[in-house]
Amino acid sequence: MSDAANRRGSLGSAMVALTAARLASVLATFLAGVVAARLLDPAALGVSGVGLTLGWAVAIVANGGLNISAIYFLGRRPEDHRRIVAAILGLALVALGVAVVLTGAAGLVVGNLVLDQQTPLLLVAAAVMAAATIGYEVVGSLLLGLERRRAYVWADVSRSVATFGLTLVILGLVSRTAEGYVLATGLGVAVPALATLLVLRRVTGSLRPRFDRALSRDALRLGLAGQVGNVLTFLNLRLDLLLVPALLRLDLAGIYFVATRVSEVVGQASTAASSMLFPHVAGQSDPNDTTTTERTSRLTLLATGVVAVLLAAVSPFVLSLFFGPVYRRGTQALLILLASMLPLALARILAADLKGRGRPGLVSIGTGIGAILTVIADVTLIPLLGIEGAALASLLAYAGTAVILLGCYRRVSGGRLLALLPRPSDIRDVIALVRARLRPSAAPAGPVESAGPGESAADDITAVEANGGTVREAGRS
Repeated sequence: MSDAANRRGSLGSAMVALTAARLASVLATFLAGVVAARLLDPAALGVSGVGLTLGWAVAIVANGGLNISAIYFLGRRPEDHRRIVAAILGLALVALGVAVVLTGAAGLVVGNLVLDQQTPLLLVAAAVMAAATIGYEVVGSLLLGLERRRAYVWADVSRSVATFGLTLVILGLVSRTAEGYVLATGLGVAVPALATLLVLRRVTGSLRPRFDRALSRDALRLGLAGQVGNVLTFLNLRLDLLLVPALLRLDLAGIYFVATRVSEVVGQASTAASSMLFPHVAGQSDPNDTTTTERTSRLTLLATGVVAVLLAAVSPFVLSLFFGPVYRRGTQALLILLASMLPLALARILAADLKGRGRPGLVSIGTGIGAILTVIADVTLIPLLGIEGAALASLLAYAGTAVILLGCYRRVSGGRLLALLPRPSDIRDVIALVRARLRPSAAPAGPVESAGPGESAADDITAVEANGGTVREAGRS
């Protein structure tokens, strides 16, 4: 059995499993949002969106690209994983301190410009959210770099369960406020982050952080180059949640917040695929190989398109029935956001490939152009078209980012751009992938060769699943 075949099989299975976990997470987040929408008025929900956005923004800035560096260096230097894990954990402690300071500073600005008032408790909840997010992302990236994909999937599942449960408890029994909702979400992320540390300790034998000057310098150099792109990607995704309450009304911000959370259902296939593709490309033996990226792009775009169409068909029903009649006002914005998930999915796949090839700076360039488009489009369209203008600005920004990253991908890898787009045979591959995950013992056992030009990738993945699952490269834990 070839190593390439094993890696494709393991990757395909992991993508299906993580997509399922992410959908479960979205379902839990959706239900938590329903609880919040029923217990809070739209204006309070708009304030919640501001608090959550502040926490996410601080986390992505203070992170310093540690998740990028962890995955890349563990893929390139598997024999040195103990040293890498210790150094990343040391830097993570610094990032947590930076997050607390940034939350206080940014909160003063956001309170004055967006909410027209200072909300100290909201800042505390946002700080918890920021710290928990950094911890979860760093520990999760270490698991992915060590190829502990199953543990990563379970962490994602536990995050969804914890978030929903804590939202019920805190909003229902402790504090029926925007601050309570933000705090519940932050604690829901903290629970799996702490639990995942125990898994990491079992894998590495120690959780003792180490301040390794040489490795820290290399990690920050690579991580910060890519983190600029992550920050700009965040602006593409979340800036509208700050500009809508600033330029419109808090109740409209609450309606738009719900529309964005519902649209996130469609984005789960691309987030799962990009999470798994990055470490795969970083660790592949042939740096010019584009086969996995092409297949991943086709299947991800196909899955994203199908889910978007299905959700679009029932969007008015979903908004009014689950969240309340007032949220039906967000139907048109939701439809535009669903369409924007396709270019966003392509951009995520291309970004994961480029980061895996050690070119995170190119991702930053592409997302930087997208961020400029976001600011211009939001400031222009939100006053003219309201929340529909915010959704349209997102569509334009994601499309612009995808076009730039397509050019970068072509220049770096030499891959064929048309090979990234779905074709009819991919429908069969998606079905086979899901069947392989649900019934791994159904495929015939025996030796498996790498798929040839005329063979289905899904057939290859199904056979690998039947023959024992993940095969790690020599030297990996």
